[in-house]
Amino acid sequence: MELTEAYLAAIDERDGDVNAYLTVTADRAREDAVRAERELRGGERRGPLHGVPVALKDLVETSGIRTTGGSRILADNVPALDAPVAARLREAGTVLLGKTSTHEYAYGGTSNNPHYGPTRNPWDRDRIPGGSSGGSAAAVVSGTAPGAVGTDTCGSVRIPSSLCGCVGLKPTRGTVPFDGVLPLAPSLDHVGPITRTVVDAALLLDAMAGTSVGGAAVADVPRDLRGTTVGVPTEYFLDLVDPGVAAAVRASLDLLAEAGATVREVDLGDLRPLVAAIFLRVRAEAQEVHRATFPSRSADYGADLAENLARPAPTDDEREEAERVIREGVAALTAALGRVDVLATPTTPATAPPIGAGRVVVAGEDLHIEEMLTGFTSAFNAAGVPALTVPCGLADGLPVGLQLVGPAGADGAVLRLGAAYEALRGPAPRPS
Repeated sequence: MELTEAYLAAIDERDGDVNAYLTVTADRAREDAVRAERELRGGERRGPLHGVPVALKDLVETSGIRTTGGSRILADNVPALDAPVAARLREAGTVLLGKTSTHEYAYGGTSNNPHYGPTRNPWDRDRIPGGSSGGSAAAVVSGTAPGAVGTDTCGSVRIPSSLCGCVGLKPTRGTVPFDGVLPLAPSLDHVGPITRTVVDAALLLDAMAGTSVGGAAVADVPRDLRGTTVGVPTEYFLDLVDPGVAAAVRASLDLLAEAGATVREVDLGDLRPLVAAIFLRVRAEAQEVHRATFPSRSADYGADLAENLARPAPTDDEREEAERVIREGVAALTAALGRVDVLATPTTPATAPPIGAGRVVVAGEDLHIEEMLTGFTSAFNAAGVPALTVPCGLADGLPVGLQLVGPAGADGAVLRLGAAYEALRGPAPRPS
């Protein structure tokens, strides 16, 4: 109970300027905490997260608690049932602190919400936390939740975790059920944990998945990485990147090599055509998801989401060409992952941009902010493979993320290497 009260007090004290929460469920949290305390005193232990507070992104349906999707349309939406992931966390004995903010309907990478206000990066309140799970990452890093659930369609667990300086995992597709979660693009949507440490992410993943996926893998973290091959796709991933980000990532690769890992370059080529094809698929699927309310209720949508949904629907020829590019790109990624244990890249090519920025210059290229944020993450959604971001340093005083990617089903191996890197790195810096 004391832990729950401490986090509720932290929300009262700190969330006014961070804006990580859309709904704080203080009464429910206290009920959960009382139940957990009673069960634990009676010798009933549901698992390692019994009595641990968590927060859920406000796309995850929760019985009797509003689920808005960060939208005006669903402002008063109160589901009758928990989504399976919410039900599993409750069964694991967790304490629900509240529902975290999101880019409207998860369609964007900034968490600048037109209806509920922007979520702010705990490192610099004038910068974005990243999106669309910006509220979940900001809650973890600001100390108002020890762990949180996010969703990831083109990188929306990993991007805010990288920009805020915490751990985020997009599991293998299907590891955590997406039922009962408001969709963006169903063929690409994933649910994943956001935490301070890799071990915590593994434990939260196990509770969300309802089975042991990561916890056993990180029970004994290796210090000797001999026999582990880390592939580094330098073209694109380390060419189109800010120098400070590249330096932090290269230093992390040196740490892995010093611990015995074989670090070698791999050729994935320029992934920009694949990223563009994924964007087209997202637009087509999102337009279908919103068909019942857009354009009939277009006035209730924020400007950026309305603009995306109002764009012409892709033609059959455009869809066919995009799917061809995605198939070929995924095949190339799968082949590359068959030659190494993991791929290692920056999670984002730059640190957190200012709130309101529409474009960002990276390595001399003027990029749309969404292209910048998702350029290094979205390909792995199309492939459905596990991808983890771990803090790997600072650039100009802001967090940088190292992304580790494994083949489908290798979530445990990715988490194990992430935990090994974390041990080699030492404690991650925290905002003042």
